[in-house]
Amino acid sequence: MSVAVPQIFKVFSLHRYFLWCAEMREHYRQVGKQVSATPSFFENENAGRAFMYLSYWYAGLYVVCEGWQELKLSDPEIDALLQSPHQEFLKRFRNGVYHYQTDYFDKRFMDALVRGEDFDRWAESLTLAFARHLDAWAKSQTAALSAVQPADLPAETELI
Repeated sequence: MSVAVPQIFKVFSLHRYFLWCAEMREHYRQVGKQVSATPSFFENENAGRAFMYLSYWYAGLYVVCEGWQELKLSDPEIDALLQSPHQEFLKRFRNGVYHYQTDYFDKRFMDALVRGEDFDRWAESLTLAFARHLDAWAKSQTAALSAVQPADLPAETELI
């Protein structure tokens, strides 16, 4: 028997996935600054680390897209970005990250990467739009919760 989860907890859960995604983006941005064209990808330790963080950022971003749509949330900017065909490439990229692929240059990775700067800008814009929306939502909810005084709660409520 499953217990119904209130919508507020579902959105807080989505926010948690977004925070994980955003952290991977930040790691990618920091490590990516250390990557140069030489030596080659396989000889450059930072290139491998940057690709790892990029992969987990993109995979996490798709999880956030999936949760957003499942929860039927709405924001004009996010909803417009989610109409892009890039979302399908992001989904396939996520599948490549989280399901073992024997081909190092699997099509699921390469199809997204060869889309180039347009795909990169879309993923960045979507990440920033989710940040704007979810961070504002979380602040509004935590502010509302902090305004509740213990005397306002039912007697059986335990405070953590």
